[in-house]
Amino acid sequence: MTKSTPDFTKMQAEQVRNLNTAATRTLEGFQKLAELNLETARASMEASGEQIRELLAARDVKTLTELVTSYSKPQPDAFKAYAQAVYTISRETGNEIASLVEQQVAESQQQLYAAVEELASKAPAGSEGAVAFTRQVLAASTTAYDQLNKAARQFTQMADSAVSGEAQGARPTRRK
Repeated sequence: MTKSTPDFTKMQAEQVRNLNTAATRTLEGFQKLAELNLETARASMEASGEQIRELLAARDVKTLTELVTSYSKPQPDAFKAYAQAVYTISRETGNEIASLVEQQVAESQQQLYAAVEELASKAPAGSEGAVAFTRQVLAASTTAYDQLNKAARQFTQMADSAVSGEAQGARPTRRK
């Protein structure tokens, strides 16, 4: 059951590699968000420039008033597209990190089960009850983790469905 120095070194190297991968995925997500914000700002500045040109080109008060009125209206489609893009980037990054965590949990469970089996093989006579109890606790914790993970995935799917339903033009019903 004792681990040798090379085993610990290997485990530490794996942990550093996994941490580096998670940090890289997180930074990639932030980079995508920054690119989205830059694109949004650029488009906004271009639209503002075009609006200013149109306002300066107005030759009468009626045209000027109509332009100002049309520019002052909120742009829900633009906001919706931006929010959808942010959600997509966040979801993708979250899914990648969740995948890394699941791999880590699976590896940890395998190591724990191996340690329990090694301990059981070296356990003194009469300790079968304690070993069986330990195995039951491990099985129950694995089942609980799996159920929580399944519930989290279902919640994510429901959220994705709600967001994609809105993105396709579904509008919430209003109370009268």
